[in-house]
Amino acid sequence: MEKVLEKRVALVTGAASGIGQAIAHAYIEAGAEVLAVDRSAFSTEDARRPGLVTMQADLTAPGAVEQIVKTAAERWGRLDVLVNNAGVAPYALLEETSDELWDQTVLINLTLVFRLCRGALPLLKSSKSGRIINIGSVMSSFGSAGLSAYATTKHGVAGLTKCLASELGLYGITANLIQPGAVVTGITRDAFAQDDAFRTFWEGKAALGRLGQPDDIAPVAVFLASDGAGFVSGQGFIVDGGAVQKP
Repeated sequence: MEKVLEKRVALVTGAASGIGQAIAHAYIEAGAEVLAVDRSAFSTEDARRPGLVTMQADLTAPGAVEQIVKTAAERWGRLDVLVNNAGVAPYALLEETSDELWDQTVLINLTLVFRLCRGALPLLKSSKSGRIINIGSVMSSFGSAGLSAYATTKHGVAGLTKCLASELGLYGITANLIQPGAVVTGITRDAFAQDDAFRTFWEGKAALGRLGQPDDIAPVAVFLASDGAGFVSGQGFIVDGGAVQKP
């Protein structure tokens, strides 16, 4: 891969597996150094991967966001790219959705995105190529039964991204949204494997006739972090194999 991110430092959350891990790996291949954060443990291979600094942390813990930003500042003295990928996707019909489930989903999927953007802002302001890349969902374009909490937070992330683009352009910082469709990750793998009807529905909904993989999302994140996307801000990039536009 061309070194389009050489001499840049990126922070990627939810990076121990799935889309976050794929983005972290792609960033390293593109020349960046990456602080990869996840509440789950990282593989031995990732812990030893050149250019990748792993940090196991629960983002919901008090002071966690501040410690993560401090780690980047102390190690590199800079931060150029923030990728907010960590999230949860609980399935519950409305009458089964407790206040606790709702509040936890909003905290992880939306509030922590806001906190990380706010916490990283001083470092991003100092960068000549500040980038915020939020991982949303095609669910910010429509809704689905059983996903009220999840879809609501992803609509929120879309709105936050547009506001950040408007506000932070003054500092040369871009903010964009990637909206994956049905992608096989740790969150969805069991559902796709165990429920044939569920898998077949999403395969059929995609114009390309297949489920997405994390490596389908990572190249878009590389582009949005690169100089080639320097005039792109406030945009949502749907990466779903053509599912949204298919009747």
